[in-house]
Amino acid sequence: MIARRSHAVVVGASMAGLLAARSLLDHYERVTIVDRDDIPSRPQPRGGVPQGRHAHGLLAEGRTILEEMFPGLTADLSGRGARLGDVGLEGVWCFTPRPLARRESGLKALLVSRSLLEWYVRERVSASPAVTLREDASVLDLAFSGDDTRVVGVIVQDRDGGTPALLPADLVVDATGRGSRTPEWLERRGYRAPAEEIRRVDKRYTTYRVREALDGSTAWAMAVAAQPGLHRGGILLAEEGGSRVVSLVGRFGERPPVAWPEFLAWAGTLSSSRLAEALVGLEPLGEGATYRFPANRRRHYEDLTSFPEGLVVVGDALCAFDPVYGQGVTVAAIEAVALGRCLQQDGPGLATRFHRAAAEIIDTPWTIAVGGVPDDDGRVPWRSRLVGAYLARLLDAGSDDPDLAIAFLRVNHLVDRPSELFRPRTVWRVLRHRLAGAPGVGRGRVRGSSPAPPGRQQVSPSRGTLPSMR
Repeated sequence: MIARRSHAVVVGASMAGLLAARSLLDHYERVTIVDRDDIPSRPQPRGGVPQGRHAHGLLAEGRTILEEMFPGLTADLSGRGARLGDVGLEGVWCFTPRPLARRESGLKALLVSRSLLEWYVRERVSASPAVTLREDASVLDLAFSGDDTRVVGVIVQDRDGGTPALLPADLVVDATGRGSRTPEWLERRGYRAPAEEIRRVDKRYTTYRVREALDGSTAWAMAVAAQPGLHRGGILLAEEGGSRVVSLVGRFGERPPVAWPEFLAWAGTLSSSRLAEALVGLEPLGEGATYRFPANRRRHYEDLTSFPEGLVVVGDALCAFDPVYGQGVTVAAIEAVALGRCLQQDGPGLATRFHRAAAEIIDTPWTIAVGGVPDDDGRVPWRSRLVGAYLARLLDAGSDDPDLAIAFLRVNHLVDRPSELFRPRTVWRVLRHRLAGAPGVGRGRVRGSSPAPPGRQQVSPSRGTLPSMR
């Protein structure tokens, strides 16, 4: 049995940092979380989470893992107004102009604001006497051993001034998000920075909160995907307090308007009329909020052949996904579980073990987020184009075949690997639907869809345009 280690420091009280801290509690006597923000004592947005005001939810796999980490989480959050539902039965998912066929799936997602979820997890983690949460503090640098082969802590300074001081640690976890300075700090000590993979999307979000209809007719969850040639989408999710949060999303220069009348009109230009119809008669509960996401960014730490002991990188500092796909919290949860498994093995090489495990975890959501997005040279790999063409057929067939719909949702919620969609039986169902000539995308307008806006043409969807929930 491996003896408990002494002290771990987590830099960043993000969801990734909090979940990593929860795993570290099983292996370290003390865990200190350092964050530059003034941490709120109640559920409310904070500066370190700029996307926090927009549509959020907890994917089925993420909810399962968080329930294991924090027993009673689902019941506690439901008691505070979060909305639990079956993804296959209660969600309306328009990945093509027609929604996926609906049937009970057993996939239970929890719709809850980012503020409430983060506050709840932070309260559960910090309730441990082994945890210290140090807020309003900036980490200026990593501290290295004399031979620069091991990280031995961090240099911390209170944001209101004071002398920078060493905070010693047996392990430092970088959970500082996409602005992580670890590559810079590594290069300063003679290490290579990780290679970066960037896929630019220039996403723009506008979000409102609205009161649900008095007759209970407002959908639990609904999404309308962007399409090639129509770079507009939207998502509506239930939230605590009897409200719905609705985000309209444009990419590659499309900007959803902020004024409510124009916002409603813009919703009517999506590939399906379902979202615009759901908003009819609903009133906004406040002003609209905007957010910009320029690019998906992945840092390939797993490829580094030299890396200091005593340091690992998690969450958005490792890979920052477009928030519209709803993967961030769930990926952070899976990474936290993997970190715990890697810590069960003693000896050197923790970073190598973990970063390789994390790379395998990231592969699926990265493919979901960037599968149809060209690189900086304007290229989409032939494999991605081939997979995208097949998935367009599968999503079309999924509007009629609930088995295909659920198979896709299981992958989208990170329960199954994408390879499950390429099993012979699944491929045969897709081909049979195609050969049967069932009505769908490219065969004329169907009920529940909207005509393309003037000057735009509706075409079959590609894999890189699938909204989900976070």
